Amino acid sequence: MLRRSVIALLVLTLCAAAQNVRITFVGQSCFVIETLDKGPVVVADPPPANFGYYLPTQPADVVTVSHNHGDHNNVAGLKGTPAVVDGRPITTRQETTAAGMSFVLIPGFHDNQRGLQRGPNTIIRWSQGGLSLAHLGDHGQAQLTDEQAADLKNLDVMIVPAGGFYTIDAAQAAALVTQLKPRVAILMHYRTALGGPAQLVSFPAVVQPFGEFRYKPASAVVSRTTLPQATEVWLMEPVAQLAAVNAAGFSAGMPMAPGSLASLFGDFAGAPAAASPGAPLPRKLGEVEVMIGTPPVAAPLLYVSPTQVNLQLPSSVDTGQHVAEVRVGGKAVARGSVTVIPVAPGVFAAVAPDGRLNRVRAGQTLTVYATGQGEVAPAVADGTPAPARPLPVTPVNPDVFIGYKSAPVLFSGLAPGWIGLWQLNVAVPPDVPAGTTVPLVVNRGITSNALYLVVEGGSACPSCTCPGC
Repeated sequence: MLRRSVIALLVLTLCAAAQNVRITFVGQSCFVIETLDKGPVVVADPPPANFGYYLPTQPADVVTVSHNHGDHNNVAGLKGTPAVVDGRPITTRQETTAAGMSFVLIPGFHDNQRGLQRGPNTIIRWSQGGLSLAHLGDHGQAQLTDEQAADLKNLDVMIVPAGGFYTIDAAQAAALVTQLKPRVAILMHYRTALGGPAQLVSFPAVVQPFGEFRYKPASAVVSRTTLPQATEVWLMEPVAQLAAVNAAGFSAGMPMAPGSLASLFGDFAGAPAAASPGAPLPRKLGEVEVMIGTPPVAAPLLYVSPTQVNLQLPSSVDTGQHVAEVRVGGKAVARGSVTVIPVAPGVFAAVAPDGRLNRVRAGQTLTVYATGQGEVAPAVADGTPAPARPLPVTPVNPDVFIGYKSAPVLFSGLAPGWIGLWQLNVAVPPDVPAGTTVPLVVNRGITSNALYLVVEGGSACPSCTCPGC
């Protein structure tokens, strides 16, 4: 009977019409899974309002509850009149339907002592928009039972706790991902900048056991046609009142480096439009200031407006996830999270020797302008221009690729006279084919946004007399 039920669920999932599904991380263990084009909305394990997270504003059609703890069962805090797929009373495997979707409730335990320490926990699997998803709640078992493992085969999306203490830890989560091989594994129930119990691990410890993972914004859209072929592990930002991005590329969800240029987007009510009058950059423009880090430090500001703030990330901010808070007249108007790593490249532009922008020839030396360089020596005070003597350089050159070919880096450091601007002098590979448009990316731990260059034919130097030119 068990095998027939699992096969029926898989057939239903595979035969369902493929649709785009938006997955949004609220925080703690709460996710909003929404089938686009007016499809159903599922909210999993809603936390209380006092946990520091922003509860969903759209009405829910279904709410799932994995167990009866206050950080997972705030059904009353949701809008609408959702059907409750309730794992709290479950002691044996059950199947049910809600809002036209099939759900399987798989009983388990919140700890590795058959619930004696923290009680039961129910894993919930369902099909939505052509995807097969499972939310593991506060799964605390060191090993799945054979029955649980059978019910969790062939998952498209698995949402798994990794914070430890109350649940399995990151290493156990990594082992579970290796065992079940979902197409996407999303980490949850760890401490974020916006909230979560102090006993839980935070970034970067939560991802250390995973060989590779992907940074993702608070919301990501996926469908059967866009699923990765091999397992991807996602670290998503929690929903917030503002989004912080690298000022080069504006790639949502990506981390930033100390000393780099960043932009915040949100509703900053009462903020005037104002630009910094010059260097050193002010820590307050009009009545606007931005506090970042632990303890909070006022960031140097380049520009403020009611919807966007451009700033330099303070060099004192450590690796980890931190709160960014925009204040107007001393009052907080928006909060969000910033993920910080030692080096986080983002590319603005490339300039050829003749001054042309993003147009190159094979063999030229390009000047690439970027940000996210992290530490430089000698250090430069926040908000002040880099000196020309001595030149502040990065301890290690990044890798640069032009047209997927390695491009030698001749210089890596701050651009003299500029604030937070990373300059890379790069030799264009001689075999980059003329007449093509190719990507330039910078890699140092993570890969930058792609800057597309037009490769032109002819000499690399304007007045060349070299043989063969």
